[in-house]
Amino acid sequence: MRKEIVLNPVKANLKLFEDLEKRKLIKLIRPSKTALETKTKTGAVSRFYVSKPEYGPHVLMCVGKRAQNIRLSWHDGNEDFILINPSNLKFKPLYLIISVLKKKFFLKKFYCGKLTGKDLLAVELEFNNPKLSFWTMLKHSVHCEITNSSKGQHPVFFVSEPSKLKDNKLSAKFYDIKVAEKL
Repeated sequence: MRKEIVLNPVKANLKLFEDLEKRKLIKLIRPSKTALETKTKTGAVSRFYVSKPEYGPHVLMCVGKRAQNIRLSWHDGNEDFILINPSNLKFKPLYLIISVLKKKFFLKKFYCGKLTGKDLLAVELEFNNPKLSFWTMLKHSVHCEITNSSKGQHPVFFVSEPSKLKDNKLSAKFYDIKVAEKL
């Protein structure tokens, strides 16, 4: 004879999830102290977790972004962006600088001195928006993230990517790319 167990569903709530976290069953995704409190010029990255090699190379990182200078790069693999702000902190703007060209075409224009403002976008990113705050940066997309020089808390976000993903940085000596100040 089989024993029947009937479960009554409960609504997800912060107290319940914090209890599950205390029991070491889950880990809530919150900004790390390292990322939030960094005072470095460019920011800080703390690894939320790294998968063991036998389960596949994967890492979830918490990024505190303080960089104001555009330093473009690309990766040979995809990375996922998770722009949540569970603490509802008032962040300075976070900008995604992204080329509208894939790496091969971008690099050709970049090194020939033919890059223009039409080849790049500066997108002010949005936190906690189910349609705009979770997305994948595809491999060979030339990009970087920056903030501005205003006062306040620098933005903090999460990135999930292969644990050995290389950051292929481009030389900053060829162009002086800036984001226009808001009026």
